[in-house]
Amino acid sequence: MPATTLQPDLDRRGLCACVLALAAATACSGGGGGGTPAPAPPATGGSTLVTTTDTKSGLMGQPAGTIRDYTSSSSSCPGTLGAAQGVYLVRDSTGIYALSASCLHQGGRIQPGSSEFNCPCHGSRYDLNGTVTGGPAPVGQVLDHFEVRESTPGGALLIDTSKKVTASTRLS
Repeated sequence: MPATTLQPDLDRRGLCACVLALAAATACSGGGGGGTPAPAPPATGGSTLVTTTDTKSGLMGQPAGTIRDYTSSSSSCPGTLGAAQGVYLVRDSTGIYALSASCLHQGGRIQPGSSEFNCPCHGSRYDLNGTVTGGPAPVGQVLDHFEVRESTPGGALLIDTSKKVTASTRLS
């Protein structure tokens, strides 16, 4: 039977990033022995509350489509499936919302584009509200959205990743 070579949908840089992330995870876990994997960290590295540098009035003064990055500094293609990648704070025509930065396929960190989010690991695409528009993530599913509120009237915005809200919920 002839050998089959699989051609992944990754460019060289993406493949290297994923291989390095996997190697680092293996090294940190003691070589990938038969133990139980550690649970994935929360979206904000231990806390469920993200204090942003944005205010409601400041972000509402920006054009629709403005995205603020509150993601983790870990690899875009994590060695641990489902590792939380942080959140994005987005301003659209009706208000402000926060959504998960973790791809619904295998947990890679989605990256903002001009009018969509893209996952560099396997090519999933999302509209700015977090709905999957192209796979391998399940088309039509939506990223988790989280509560956004002001710390004090006129103060910094807070994102509470322990409080999921509907994808249509906005702070206005």
